Amino acid sequence: MTFLKNKRGDSYIYLCVIVLFISLLVSVVILYMGLTAQIQVQKRDVQLKLDSYVADFSPEVYDALKQGSAYETYVDWEAFEQGAYKALGFESDTTAEYSYGNCTMTRPTLTVLKGNGCGITAEYTAIFPVVWNGNVYTDLEIPVTVTSYYKLK
Repeated sequence: MTFLKNKRGDSYIYLCVIVLFISLLVSVVILYMGLTAQIQVQKRDVQLKLDSYVADFSPEVYDALKQGSAYETYVDWEAFEQGAYKALGFESDTTAEYSYGNCTMTRPTLTVLKGNGCGITAEYTAIFPVVWNGNVYTDLEIPVTVTSYYKLK
C-alpha cells in the first residue's frame, strides 16, 4: 500500500482504478439481483395461473367421484392439458412463444399428473434480456419447472 502514499500524484491513478473496479462489481451484483427477482416473479405468476386452473378443474374430478366412477377414466385429460395451455396464454397450437412482461416464455411441455388427485407440470424456458446501461447485451435462457397438484383427501 505504499503506492497510495506517493507524493507525486501517481496514487490517484491507482485509486481511480480501484474505484472503477468496485463500481463495476457493484453494478454487476445489482444486475444479477434484478434478474433473480424477475425470474422469481415470473415463476410465481405461472404457478398462480396453474394453481387457479387446477382449482377450477377440480369440481369435474369431484363430480366423477360422487357418481362412483373412477375419475381417471371419466375425466378428459386431453382437454385438461389444452386448457392449461390457454390458461398460460398460449391460445393456439401454433404459438411458440409468449411475451410476458419483460421476458419471453417458450411453449411449455405439459405433463398431466394423475393418482390421488390431479395436477399438471409445466417445463419451459424463460428468456430474459440482459440490459445494462440501457443496452441489451444478450438473452439469458433459464429452464423453469412449475408443478401444480390438487390432492384428494
